[in-house]
Amino acid sequence: MSQAIINFFGAQEQNRQAQKTADAQNKRNRKARKFTNKNQLKQYRYDKESIDIQRQNIEQEYSFQDAIAQDNYRYQMTIQAFDFANQMRAFQKSQQTAAQQLDFNSFAYDYALQDAARWEQEQSVALDFEEKSTMLNFRYNQLGAELSQKQNEVALQQTRGQNQLNQQAAYVEAMKNMGQAVVKGAAGVTAEKVAQSSIAEAGLRMSALIDDVFNAERTFGLTMADINQKLEQFNDQYYLDKAQIATSRVSLKNQAKAMVNQAALSKYQADLNAIAGMMLPPLPPVPLPAPRELPRPTLQDPKKPKKLPKVVEVDAAYTNPWLAGLGGLLDDVKTAASLGAFD
Repeated sequence: MSQAIINFFGAQEQNRQAQKTADAQNKRNRKARKFTNKNQLKQYRYDKESIDIQRQNIEQEYSFQDAIAQDNYRYQMTIQAFDFANQMRAFQKSQQTAAQQLDFNSFAYDYALQDAARWEQEQSVALDFEEKSTMLNFRYNQLGAELSQKQNEVALQQTRGQNQLNQQAAYVEAMKNMGQAVVKGAAGVTAEKVAQSSIAEAGLRMSALIDDVFNAERTFGLTMADINQKLEQFNDQYYLDKAQIATSRVSLKNQAKAMVNQAALSKYQADLNAIAGMMLPPLPPVPLPAPRELPRPTLQDPKKPKKLPKVVEVDAAYTNPWLAGLGGLLDDVKTAASLGAFD
């Protein structure tokens, strides 16, 4: 078979194969375009649904956080109001306690004044009794001394009277003895001796009686001096006791004033303590800032995909069979020419 025919039919076969290959390639490209467009649309829908779900989840989460913030705000406001109410109750209780303490201080002060007045009255009455007792003791001692003086004077008078009686008795006894001597007949020297003896005896008795009177008067003087000294001592003690009682009265009044002043100072200190225990009125709580909604993030929707452009059809690479046959014919001519030359 000639090369021209071979080339001609070979070119036709190549064209058929090239067209088949091009048709298959175009078919695959169209399927690939369709598949890609379909997948892109599915992916777009999936991404859009995912964004919507994400938006919903974010909204739920942020709404929940906003609700928690509102709950916390209300709880804090409740706690704040509760604390303020407790502070007000404590303040009112401190005022009530302080008022009760001040009233008690006033009652205690009045009682202290009454107690001080009662004590002063009792002490004043005791001093009155002591003063009367001192005056009575002085009067009784004075009367006792005066009685002792009178008793001493009476004893002296009795001693003097008895002495006079004794002197008269001695004188009478002497005269009696002298008379008896005369009656018995004594005369001359004997009578004189009897007289002298009687006179001497009477003199001795008279001297003893005079000594007794002198001793009695001296004893009377000493006793009177002692009684006068006791009277002076009683008098001095009486005025000393009166001075002590007067001083005690002054001290009593000063002590009563000191007790009143001490009661006033104690009341003042107790009032200060009660006032110091009063709480200051609580300040209103600072209002808490109300929670604000959380800013929501902005999510961008996925870009909607565009369809791919239509597939550019692949053209098969054609070989002109006539040109191929012509080329084969030229080859045949050349071959024939070469063969004829050899012949």
